[in-house]
Amino acid sequence: MKKLTLILLTGLILQACENAPVRREEMISEHPEWDKEMVEVIKAGYLVKGMDQDQVKAAWGRPCWSCTGTTSGDWGEAWEYSTQVVFFDKNGKVTRWEQK
Repeated sequence: MKKLTLILLTGLILQACENAPVRREEMISEHPEWDKEMVEVIKAGYLVKGMDQDQVKAAWGRPCWSCTGTTSGDWGEAWEYSTQVVFFDKNGKVTRWEQK
């Protein structure tokens, strides 16, 4: 019984882990309007100024909700990741990112 429980727990843990290349491909397939250059940037896991929020999620995943989280104001919004903070303007476009 312990062995079965361990196997099931291991499977759940592995399933819960986000796989970056798979996530990127899935999000890219959901957005055929993204141009080829942007797709290559996303596949490489990079950011560029002007990306929208979906493109950032495709490249880097969801923000780190266990961190301080997101903040917003008149200037736009900031998403916090484990080592970086990404800043968006009021239109949801990346303006910059910086190390925490």
